Order: sequence, then structure tokens, then C-alpha cells
Amino acid sequence: MAEPDIILQFEGVTVLSDTHLAVGLREVSFALRAGEVAIVEVEEGREHVPLADVAEGLILADEGRVAFMGEGWETMSAHRQANRRGRIRRVFHNYGWVSNLSVLDNICLAEFHHTHRPHGDVVDEAVALARRFGIGEIPDARPSRVLGLVLRKLEWVRALLGRPALVILERPLFGAPRADASLLLAAVAEEARRGAAVVWLTDEPRVCGCKDFESCKRFKMEGERLVPLAPEGA
Repeated sequence: MAEPDIILQFEGVTVLSDTHLAVGLREVSFALRAGEVAIVEVEEGREHVPLADVAEGLILADEGRVAFMGEGWETMSAHRQANRRGRIRRVFHNYGWVSNLSVLDNICLAEFHHTHRPHGDVVDEAVALARRFGIGEIPDARPSRVLGLVLRKLEWVRALLGRPALVILERPLFGAPRADASLLLAAVAEEARRGAAVVWLTDEPRVCGCKDFESCKRFKMEGERLVPLAPEGA
């Protein structure tokens, strides 16, 4: 039985690669409690690692078990899975925008759908986050009409909006100005202090490290295996 403060748990998880999934996972085990951050180093330019999709229950394990907030994804009904995903926010490895919605509607969609917060409060929070990342105004336009570097930072806004239980960041600095990395690190650290568990996949381990967070675990993807790394300074 999962401990109550464990947000995400992988137990001997294997996902087999196939024609649609070039790289799988092999016997992956780790647990993240509320407020903990996992930094996962991936090789630059390597095939997309399905760790985030598995954590979110979008891909089910061929072997082992993935539990989110104490429940295994494989045991949930489709309705329950959708409800639980309302507690997860994510920066996607690739394009993660709904093309026929405005950027603002994209950012606020999960909060509008999964909470009863007044729309004005959600929009005000999104605007405040955008300003924190140096964006004066959230474009009222479809994603295809917004510059890529602006969209990337607006993904940060979407990922940190509300009070998520789990934040998944897949190479969130790709395409963003390096000068803004400290802004994201500070915002993620703040979210972890509020109790969110964070999985951060990066091919730039020097940019983010355990020194930036109060409670941090470090791993490296070696092939299909997740290998724990010694704490920084050990």
C-alpha cells in the first residue's frame, strides 16, 4: 500500500519498444513524495523517452506498476484517469498545443475543466505568471501565430498554473533564452515548496541541479534504464 505522501511511484516498470515507440523502459523503479524534484538526465538528440507518458498513464506498463497519488493507472476507469490527470501539468517534449484554441484558452483549459475556480481568477494567475517570465501579455491568438520562444515560456505558465500535484517538464528550456532559466528554476522550486512533485527531464544537467531545490533526486537514462546518481557534492 502506497504511503499517503507519495505522489508518483514506479515499481519495476518495463515498457517494450515497438514500431510506434523507438525507445522503451526497462525495470524502472523510483518514488516521488510531495515537494520532491527528480532531475532526469537524457542524452542530447536521443530518441524521445516515454517516461512522462508512462507517469501520466498515457502509456501503460507491460510489466510492473505505476501509481499516481496511490492509485495504479491500470486499475482506474477512463473517467477516473481523466480526473486524476487534472492534477498533473506538463511541458511537452514536442508541440503540445491545441491548434484551434487561442494560447490563453490552451493555458487555462485544465483549470477551467477540472476546477470550479472563477474564470477571472484563473486568467489573472496566468497573466501574473507570464509577467514573471518576462511576457507582458498573453497573446489572444492561435499557437501557430506566436513566436516559438514565446510559446515555450507560455508552456511554463501552463505547467505551473493552479496547484498541481505533479509537474512534468520535458526539456523545458529547449528553444528558450538561457538568461530566463533562473526564472523557471525559481518558479519550479516555489511550486515544489507548495507540495508539488516534479519530474524534470533535461539534456542540460548543468543548468538545473539539486542545489536549486530543497529536496532533489538525480537520475540518468542509460539506454532504457533509469540509473540513480550520487547527490551533488557527494
